[in-house]
Amino acid sequence: MKLARSNSGARRASAGFTLLEMVIALGLVTLVVTNIVLAMESGTKAYEVGSSRVEIEDQARRTLDRIALAIMGSTRDGLAPGQEAPLHTSSLTYQLNLGYEDGEAVWSDPERIERDEQAAQIAWLRNPGAAEEQRVVWTKWVREYMDGEVQNGVDDNGNGLIDESGLSFTLEEDLVTIRLTLERPGPDGRPVTVPLMTQVNVRN
Repeated sequence: MKLARSNSGARRASAGFTLLEMVIALGLVTLVVTNIVLAMESGTKAYEVGSSRVEIEDQARRTLDRIALAIMGSTRDGLAPGQEAPLHTSSLTYQLNLGYEDGEAVWSDPERIERDEQAAQIAWLRNPGAAEEQRVVWTKWVREYMDGEVQNGVDDNGNGLIDESGLSFTLEEDLVTIRLTLERPGPDGRPVTVPLMTQVNVRN
């Protein structure tokens, strides 16, 4: 009789231990699944942030190349007419030399590339300010000031310019330096900022 009671107690203890194992195993499975889900979400967010940066970098590169190509077609005499180098500005007016007639240079209608402060856009204009003005937006998301720069009368980013805007032209002799910074919110809500710079030579 004692032996029978002992076996019954052993079976109950064995059954209780198996139930405990199941609870622990279920908890471990839940923890593993949760970690997998969190890792997948983190990976998805990282991918979205990376894709957002690539997209805005491509946009910035295309815009910078477009500006450079437009300016390269000008000459020093047709670039920022009436303004002497060195020149630092957030917009640039230029004319293209179409050739010569009776020994005189023939110039195209004036064109301008500028940052629209109200809409944070870069626009190209032909005959700016005239009744027949044409205007095309080349990009948006233009930062108010260059990356690392704030309006305080100091060269914050150490590039030799003070309070330069998100689109900046510097002209020294025949060399034009173009600086551009685009910025927009990323998928995680934090700003994605892309600063770029290029230099082009205009014709004499």
